[in-house]
Amino acid sequence: MRGSQRRTSIMDRIRRDGSVAVGDLARELAVSPATIHRDLRDLATDGLVERVHGGARLQAEPGTRSAWASRRRRNADAKEQIARAALQWIEEGSTVFVDASTTCAALATSLAASSVGSLTLVTNSPVVAAEFDHDGVHLIVTPGEVDQNLRLIGGRWTVEFLASLNFSTSFISAIGITPERGLSTAQRNIADVLTAVRRASDRTVALIDSSKYGTQSLLPIARADELDAVIVDGGLAEREREALRAAGAALEIAGEPAGVSDVPSGSPSPARPRPAASSR
Repeated sequence: MRGSQRRTSIMDRIRRDGSVAVGDLARELAVSPATIHRDLRDLATDGLVERVHGGARLQAEPGTRSAWASRRRRNADAKEQIARAALQWIEEGSTVFVDASTTCAALATSLAASSVGSLTLVTNSPVVAAEFDHDGVHLIVTPGEVDQNLRLIGGRWTVEFLASLNFSTSFISAIGITPERGLSTAQRNIADVLTAVRRASDRTVALIDSSKYGTQSLLPIARADELDAVIVDGGLAEREREALRAAGAALEIAGEPAGVSDVPSGSPSPARPRPAASSR
């Protein structure tokens, strides 16, 4: 059984019983307890379950709020580094989209502190909508249903609204990235929104901190070679960088100068926008 299928089975069991024990899952799924611990860690990172001693339980609302805040604090320095690098993809007077991930929330924070003069920013993040403050930026929040667990706006209204727009650049994130499968998520509402965004965008830039490398979840978002850039922090190991480049990723390492090796061999250099945003 593949990891994504196993995690789906685990979620089915948790929804049915309310909680699970590592030992029981390991026996039922014929895998090691260490594998179950990794699966539960991934599900907890995605806001789906709450880890407890010896297992996990379905995420409760108060715990979910603290879980989102915990995800925002996790690898905060790396996310800020990625956010500063992503500013170079924002053009004066353009229309951009940022998703509801914690990494894109860091980008919105950097953008609010930048010198950009005129911009339209579209987001499905209630957090960005509440916190963003910049007189030169026209902020548009998507319609739809607010998921309190994941701090996002999604659903059919959101997808239909996004499909009617055009974006110069969209910034997205995910639960993880692998050379073989690209970006993925465990949430259907996230996958549907990001698919609509990619179709409406001239460029799509993935913001992924290095801790997410090697994580693959249930639903695909985009292959590595379908993204105009993948911006990661400097914590990504050299062998992991090479694996992503070999898969076709236009890889950018935040804080490091871009080099010829960052563009997949045999591919044209990506069209870079004229930067308008810089930190104040």
